Amino acid sequence: MRQHPALALLAAVAACLGIAIAGPSSARLVTAEPLGGVTTITATSSGTASIVLYDDATVSAAYTHNPDISFSGNGRLVGFDLVSAAVSSYGAADELTAERLPAFAGGGTYVSGAYNQPQQCGGWPNDTVPVQQQCNNCTYSPSPTVPLQANCTYATPKSYTLHEGYYTLSVLTDGAPLRITIRLHGVSKAHAKVHLQSTFRSTETPLTQHESIGSSTVTYGGSTSFANASNILTIVGAKVHSNATLVAATGCWRSDTSAPPPYAFSPACPGGHVEGYAYRINAPAGGLGAQEVAVFAGSLTPTGAPNGVGGSIADSDSPTYVGGLAVWLDGVNLPFFAPYRTY
Repeated sequence: MRQHPALALLAAVAACLGIAIAGPSSARLVTAEPLGGVTTITATSSGTASIVLYDDATVSAAYTHNPDISFSGNGRLVGFDLVSAAVSSYGAADELTAERLPAFAGGGTYVSGAYNQPQQCGGWPNDTVPVQQQCNNCTYSPSPTVPLQANCTYATPKSYTLHEGYYTLSVLTDGAPLRITIRLHGVSKAHAKVHLQSTFRSTETPLTQHESIGSSTVTYGGSTSFANASNILTIVGAKVHSNATLVAATGCWRSDTSAPPPYAFSPACPGGHVEGYAYRINAPAGGLGAQEVAVFAGSLTPTGAPNGVGGSIADSDSPTYVGGLAVWLDGVNLPFFAPYRTY
């Protein structure tokens, strides 16, 4: 492959100066900013940056009250996702994600990451089974017995490992300057400051309470004009009864060309698109949040051009709606709201 002389010279100078160069899909070269033991990220709008980590590092895996990650600055839902450009043999990459929830959801910071250390694995329902015999008087192929599907249990991680290499950083802001501090253990560079290199479109809109269905179900929703929404995050807080016989939630998005119909965000989502549902029966209610407020959070990937999103919450002992928020994104997928991901 021919190399442009100017590009070859730039790469040589960068190597001598210890500067890493990342090549994005565009022709413009972008310098990958290094991470340090204490890394400060500043942003005035949502955006991304190319990052390089020169040493393997660890960061606390505490889901809440994480000592290694903090946010400062205004904003309802803010957060970041740091994902490696390298793909492991498991088809996954090192990743670190954190988000700070809105006040109605408790305002806490939650940290998650990719994790690949099963505590123990065994066959299911047993370790080995005979392979189907292919013909009479034949040997089994590949062997008389093979393991069945693995059934692994994972210990809750104490730390996440980020291996040296290149990463992409995506930061979500909410119309105000944001400062993120990440403490990485095992990095030789003591301090680093990271500034975003490009922006992506995002907007946050409130989800207000709509109609009730009897005393057991409340609906909520909101609308906006946001072209090319590739992903929509939703987070809703409601007071529910932990010992209620039934607690359930549904999601719905709409592409209305006129006023939406009554009960537009009910479980039936008339004229819209039901995105998903969740429920539990005769089991304690759980979720993020503080005190008795349960938080229902998730994301949806619309297949059309949405201008409305919402849903419903049911509690057989009557729910109380607290608040909700939708985050509309163009071109990014932020994996918020998961305690930790295994691969």
